[in-house]
Amino acid sequence: MRKFKALAIIALIPVACTPKVDDPAPDAAEAAIFPDYKEITVPPNIAPLNFSLEEGEEKGVAILENGGKKLVLKSRKGGFNIPADDWRELAAPGSEIAVTVAVKEGGKLVARKPFEIFVSEDRIDPYVAYRLIDPGYEAWNDLGIYQRCLENFRETPIFTNDKTDRNCMNCHSFKTRSPETMMFHMRGKNGGTYVWNNGEIDKLNTKTPRTISALVYPYWHPSGKYIAFSVNDIAQFFHSTNPNRIEVYDYKSDVVVYDVDNHQVSSSPMLMDTTRMETFPSFSPDGKALYYCSTKQADMPQAYKDVRYSICSIPFDPESFSFGEKVDTLYNAAKTGMGATFPRVSPDGRFLLFSETAYGCFAIWHKDSDLRIIDLQDGTFHTMDDINGPDADSYHSWSGNSRWIIWASRRIDGLYSRLFIAHIDKDGKASKPFLMPQKNTSHDKDLMKSYNVPEFISGPVLFDKDEMAGIAKNDPGTDVTFK
Repeated sequence: MRKFKALAIIALIPVACTPKVDDPAPDAAEAAIFPDYKEITVPPNIAPLNFSLEEGEEKGVAILENGGKKLVLKSRKGGFNIPADDWRELAAPGSEIAVTVAVKEGGKLVARKPFEIFVSEDRIDPYVAYRLIDPGYEAWNDLGIYQRCLENFRETPIFTNDKTDRNCMNCHSFKTRSPETMMFHMRGKNGGTYVWNNGEIDKLNTKTPRTISALVYPYWHPSGKYIAFSVNDIAQFFHSTNPNRIEVYDYKSDVVVYDVDNHQVSSSPMLMDTTRMETFPSFSPDGKALYYCSTKQADMPQAYKDVRYSICSIPFDPESFSFGEKVDTLYNAAKTGMGATFPRVSPDGRFLLFSETAYGCFAIWHKDSDLRIIDLQDGTFHTMDDINGPDADSYHSWSGNSRWIIWASRRIDGLYSRLFIAHIDKDGKASKPFLMPQKNTSHDKDLMKSYNVPEFISGPVLFDKDEMAGIAKNDPGTDVTFK
C-alpha cells in the first residue's frame, strides 16, 4: 500500500451527529459503487468524486476521513454528492482518504469493506478538450468540440457545428496544451483547416497537387512554427456481425509538415514512400524528431486484416525546415505480430504512449485495442495491463507534467467512449484508472454521445465563435503550397 502523509484538520461533523454504522465484518462485501473510485490515485485539484450505489439501494451513508477531518454524506436516490469546499480540504496533496460506505439493511446501516483514495502531489492540467459525436460516426448533424474544467464540472463549447450549417468537424489540436494556439478541421460545406494563433484566425485550403488529400491527424511542433499532418485516402465500412463494428482504413497515406507562417507544406521521400503508408505523426518535446506510424503498402480493402503499423522516427531540423536521412523503428510490427497507432511522447521525453491492436490504423473501433508504453530511455516495453479495459482504449493524451494520461475507453458498455484518467509515476508504472468525475453520477450512463480525441489544455479556449463562423462562411481561405 502506498504511504502518504496524513492530513490533520478539525473534523467537519461532530461524532454525535454521525449516523451509527457498525464496523465492517471481516468478510464484508466490497462496496458496489459507480463510478469505481476504489483504490485509485487522483490529482489534488480534481473535481469531487461523486459516486452512487450500484446495488439498487437508495438509502445509505458514505463516510470520508482524512486525518482529523470526517465528512458524512447521506445518499440521495442512491447518490453521494461531495461539497466542493469539503472535497478540497479532504484532497490534500500526498494524503489518503479513507472511505466507508454503508447501506440500509433490516433497519440498520451495514458497512461494506472500506477503501482508500490516494491523493497524489502531482497536479493535473485544469482543462481537457474533446469532441462529442454520435457513437457510430454515421451522422454529424449535431456535434462540437467542447472543453471541461477538471477542477469543477463546468463544460462549455469551444465551437459547435450549429454555427456552420451542421457540417462535420474534427482533428482539433493544441500547441503544447496552450488554449491560445489551436486548430481543427471542418468538412463539407465551409470546409477548411482553421488555425487560431495569437488572436488571429486563418482558414486554410490544404489540398495541394503534390499531396493525396487535405491535411489530417495534426500535431503541433513545440515552437508553434509547424504542424505535422498525414494526408490519407481514407475509407470505411460497417460490419454486420463482427464485434468490431466499423473498419476505417487507408488506401494510401503520407506524412507532411506544415509551415504556419509561410503556408507551405514539406516532406521527405521517406515520409512519402509509395511502397509504404505513413500516418499519425507527432513531434518529440524538443521538436527535433518526428514520430509516425508506417506499414507496407497493401491491396486494400482485401488485405485490411493483414495491415500492421510500426512506430518510426526521423530527425527534424526546425531551423532549416528539413528532415534527416535515417529512420529508426521503435516498435516493429513484424516482430510483435501486432500493430501500433497514435504515438504520443510524454512532455518530459521519457515515455512513448501508443495504442496496440491486432491490425489496422483505427484502434478506437477495435475491442482488443490497449494502451502501451515504451520507455525511451532504455527501450523497455510496458504492457499497461492495470489500466486497460475489456473494450477499446485509445485516443490518449499526456498532462503537461507527464504524470497523468487521459484517454477514451468503451469499457463501460462497449458502445460509447468515455474519458478515463490514470497517474503515471516516474518509472512509467500506471495507477488504477478512474472515470472523469461528473456532477451527476448518471451523466455518462445517460449521455448518447462519445468522447473523441481528449487533449489536456492549460486553460479555457476563448476565441470569438461568431467571428469563427463568419470566416468559415465568407472567407475563401488561403491556399497552401508544397515546398
